[in-house]
Amino acid sequence: MKKNVFKRFAAMSLAVVMVTGLAGCSGDEATFTLDGGDPNDLPDEISLMADTIITEENGLQDFCDEYERQTGIKLSIEKPDHAKYYEKVTLSFASEEPADIIEMGSTYYPELANSGALWDMTEAWNNSTSNCKKIIDEDYVEALKINGVLYGFPMAAGNGTITYVRDDWMKEAGLSNPKNYDEFINMLRAFKARGQGTIPLTSSGFLNNGETPYDIYLREFYQDAIPDFYKDEETGKYVDGFAQPEMKEAIQRLRDAYQEGLIDAEIVTNKTSTCRDKLGSGLVGAFNYWAGMWSLKLQRSMNEGQLKPIPPIEETGGYTERVPTAFAMSIYAPNKAAIFEHFLMFSHDGGEGQMLFTHGVKDKHYTMNADGSATALPYYSDPDNTVEKAIYAPELTITEWNDPIPLDPMVKDSLEEFRKNRVFASVPIVRDAIAENLADLNVVKDVVMANAVTGKTTVDEAIDYYNTKGSYYANAILEDLNSEENLKAEEEALAGATGGSASDEEAAEE
Repeated sequence: MKKNVFKRFAAMSLAVVMVTGLAGCSGDEATFTLDGGDPNDLPDEISLMADTIITEENGLQDFCDEYERQTGIKLSIEKPDHAKYYEKVTLSFASEEPADIIEMGSTYYPELANSGALWDMTEAWNNSTSNCKKIIDEDYVEALKINGVLYGFPMAAGNGTITYVRDDWMKEAGLSNPKNYDEFINMLRAFKARGQGTIPLTSSGFLNNGETPYDIYLREFYQDAIPDFYKDEETGKYVDGFAQPEMKEAIQRLRDAYQEGLIDAEIVTNKTSTCRDKLGSGLVGAFNYWAGMWSLKLQRSMNEGQLKPIPPIEETGGYTERVPTAFAMSIYAPNKAAIFEHFLMFSHDGGEGQMLFTHGVKDKHYTMNADGSATALPYYSDPDNTVEKAIYAPELTITEWNDPIPLDPMVKDSLEEFRKNRVFASVPIVRDAIAENLADLNVVKDVVMANAVTGKTTVDEAIDYYNTKGSYYANAILEDLNSEENLKAEEEALAGATGGSASDEEAAEE
């Protein structure tokens, strides 16, 4: 089957090279099939393009050689420069020469899936007899489905942010973990009362526009407000969450806390690195940041004090788990079903495959101990630090796996606290209208938040500004999302994935 996969690439909110009317560089169109084939028909070689993996100077080729030794399949890996990673991904599809497996974050994953570039691996997953099926937490697989269809497999848990507080300051003030918003604000007031330049709570900006969900760093203030487009379950239509009454209430909460001096005065200009530096200097009382390994890194950066993660306050409904980063398969890949089983399923097998993808090569990246435990070895290029991961972060495993390298207690505690009450984010909506208008709309949102919270305008004036300046972009997005054609296409895709129509499901529930 010969076909040019893309008719166009819509402009994306992350500014990268845009390609329109894609065709092969040579003028020839690549050949591909959507049939998965025989899972036992092993390919001679698998190609991978990835970003968040071990570097060449620290043994990437050793990893490839060990994979070939264990599976009999040659593995070639391209690791582009981090800053140009998605530009390389985009261009590889433009030339119709992408890698068989490609690492994709939650923004690019739905864009490429909707463009027809990624293989539908739903059936391969449903029919797999691998050990992965027995030990995996399927919530992570479900989190990557788009209208019920699986175009990528999770590399690891999506993870999310959790609020860390100065435990020593809490004890000095005689406070326990805040259970609700009022108690949370009172905790920040107690931190402010310490004086001496104390910053009760710091954050980098009011909206996390770089990646959804936008409210991830300030969950205590946003609560039930969603500063993004979402489908209203009652009407079945999409709405602009930023224009809803709940958003106005969230802005008011942020404004009140900021005006009281409970939020970092430099929040508008802060970078996350700036926040980490302030925390390390001992000035910050509360900081919402990534659960897991970052708990240990933040603690080690501090010149005084003890951090602890706290449970989410009741108004939030829980912390937010991001959509996992995916390993997606190009439609141009040969032997798709075999690659699925002998690469993706093998990497989460709870055995030697998972050990390789997590910790690397025995006696090069880790060593086994007499008691069956393992110890990470130093990086080739950095003998002062030990290997954290080969491809999969060990603390973010998605399987019930007895990892022979135990997690640091602080890392383990932060993850357990985060996962007690967490809500999975949905794969971001990707449509042409969103790609064309969202970046401009987010600029308007940033102005609204900065002006209203810092007191340059009233909240009502800021909302009026949004309705005036943002309406063109928001309406264009809503018109596209709520078109009869698009809503019908979503319903049909979901019905096809679940084996019935939406009306059939409703009737079954009744």
